[in-house]
This record gives sequence, structure tokens and C-alpha cells, in this order.
Amino acid sequence: MKQKEQQENRVTVKDVAEYCLVSNITVRRWIKDGKLSATNLPSGHHRITIAGFRDFLERYDIPIKEELFESEYKKKEEI
Repeated sequence: MKQKEQQENRVTVKDVAEYCLVSNITVRRWIKDGKLSATNLPSGHHRITIAGFRDFLERYDIPIKEELFESEYKKKEEI
């Protein structure tokens, strides 16, 4: 998979925090506690896959805005 495609399939801590209406610190705590799966970049920043984020939302019964995940569905349909 190309690097650009990989980046498009990931969200930032800030993105998750804004979606869930919590602070970046809370999202980092979720990652540290193993509640939210993330990749740690060499820069120290985290990236969360779209699929991993959706799993997190479902697991903790957080409402899902389908428009956020439309690109994920389109890619699955292409396969």
C-alpha cells in the first residue's frame, strides 16, 4: 500500500478528540490503557486506523457518524 493511501486510512489524536468531544490527553490515555489501538510514529505522534477507530466507537457504544467512514465503505466495495 502506498504511503499516501496509508495516511488517508488513519486519523490523528486530535481528530479522535474532536469527534468524541474529549481532550487530546484523554485520547492519549485511551491509547496508553489499550482501549484504542494506535501506531506510534518516530516523531512521538500517534495515528489511529479508521477501522480501529470504528471498532473503538462500537465497543464503547459511541454514536457513529457514517459520513466519517464513507471512504472506508467505498474502498471495500472496490475490492
